[in-house]
Amino acid sequence: MATIHLVKEKLLGEGSFGTVFRAFSTTPEGGLTVAVKATPTSFQPGALSLLKEENILNSFRHCPEIVQCYGSEITEEEGVCVQNLFLEYAPYGTLADLIKKGAFIESQVRVHTRMLLRGLSCIHRMGLVHCDLKPDNVLVFPGTGIMPYYQLKIADFGLAMTLEEKKLDARDRRWFRGTPFYMSPESVATGDIEPALDIWSLGCVVLEMMTGLPAWTSWNIECLENFLFRLVSGRITPRIPESLSMECRDFLSKCLDRDSKGRWTADMLLKHPFVAADPRRSSLSSGFGFY
Repeated sequence: MATIHLVKEKLLGEGSFGTVFRAFSTTPEGGLTVAVKATPTSFQPGALSLLKEENILNSFRHCPEIVQCYGSEITEEEGVCVQNLFLEYAPYGTLADLIKKGAFIESQVRVHTRMLLRGLSCIHRMGLVHCDLKPDNVLVFPGTGIMPYYQLKIADFGLAMTLEEKKLDARDRRWFRGTPFYMSPESVATGDIEPALDIWSLGCVVLEMMTGLPAWTSWNIECLENFLFRLVSGRITPRIPESLSMECRDFLSKCLDRDSKGRWTADMLLKHPFVAADPRRSSLSSGFGFY
């Protein structure tokens, strides 16, 4: 990004690596509302995470299902040097915010799932694994076209596995990265980080959109340690409600196969009947609108 004047307007969130603000930036070309991830340069893990995320996002400048990055800059704030990463601002928040309002109808889930699959397809073709796909890391933007629907974009690549990291991590697979309730059995058991991990996470996200509840709700999980043990030991898998359509249940079964080699890839799932047909086209004649 060119030389800017940045005005941070609102705190959007805080994490272990830094804070996220809504801000207005001005450049010689004009002004822009952005989301700013910020961390002190003295906090090395946070600064390195932002640099990593910028490098990754620069590879996806032409993928509409992945949040866009506008660059970075180091600023001085109250005597502290701060690393700033400038991202697209999502005016409708996250997918988690939408889910809190209630479950979606199936036609909406089909559209949203197809968007996520397109994003994952781009990610996996670059040799990356997102590792932390969940509703909190999916941003919501205004849709385009005739019908009013949202555009979803995958964000937060701080935990993504790059090809370089994968080579280094081959020496020790006794750990996993990500959010436990969206992690696949093999990633928890052996630290096996492959694209199939993101597909399992996608299945959990789709279940959450369909039901309005986390994928593991029906198991009445008592504690994280007990959940991880049961996940690894093969005792539990997210339950797929019989009330869902046959196409949806079959799609989820392809995502939530405990055998990672049996899980479909993002490109395979894009051809599945659940998402292959775009319900927005048929809705034009029926008068149905999204949201």
